[in-house]
Amino acid sequence: MSTPNYVRDLRELVGPRPVNWAGVCALVVSTAGEVLLQRRSDTGGWGTLGGIAELGEALEDTLRRELLEEAGITPRSAELLTLVSGPDTYQKLPNGDEFYQVTAVYVVRAWEGVPLPDGDEGVELRFFPLEALPERLGPVDRRALGLLRAHLS
Repeated sequence: MSTPNYVRDLRELVGPRPVNWAGVCALVVSTAGEVLLQRRSDTGGWGTLGGIAELGEALEDTLRRELLEEAGITPRSAELLTLVSGPDTYQKLPNGDEFYQVTAVYVVRAWEGVPLPDGDEGVELRFFPLEALPERLGPVDRRALGLLRAHLS
């Protein structure tokens, strides 16, 4: 028997049809003001760390779990910056899965551990200056990073 996984289990029921995913986006900011991004294995593009909440999981717990899974770090503190949702969060993945995002965006300035990619969802981690972000970002990532830029100004 496999471990419960909300995304996989729901996809088995609804297939690739559009769904709403509740989740988190972690804006991990270095002391130099650079933001940590990961190169995604599914799209090849860059994005923030984070992911979808498991069924019944608190978003703060999702944030801790995703940062540990994707980068091997544990946040010491996190500030809720905003919520991002709406029609412009729509995505269609290369495998055909469609979704809209309802995302709690957190700023993480202090963490424990050394960021390392998990080799599964992310193949590379790198800190980027906010003025020199990569081109291929998802819609939630673009909005969150724009809000971070304004927040840090």
